[in-house]
Amino acid sequence: MSTNDPTGGVDLEAATQRVRDLSEQVVAQAKKNGLTFLEGYERVLKNMLDLEEQAAKGTGQDWATTLATTHANFVRETSEVFLGVMKDQLKR
Repeated sequence: MSTNDPTGGVDLEAATQRVRDLSEQVVAQAKKNGLTFLEGYERVLKNMLDLEEQAAKGTGQDWATTLATTHANFVRETSEVFLGVMKDQLKR
């Protein structure tokens, strides 16, 4: 495909459109990658919090179980809001 017009100059309109198309592809892929990363981070975070709670329960100490559960719930609730907003932004 040639970007030259009949007078020998560069077809700026066609070149500009190709740059726009490429930019749109880059942005779309970045959004997709961002969503994939956030979903993976959510899974890892969930597993770590579950492990934290299980480890605390394994100690047999009520205070450790209460502390771990309180911490895990706090992190779950705050990350749910934060990650939800981030995912919504990437879906736009």
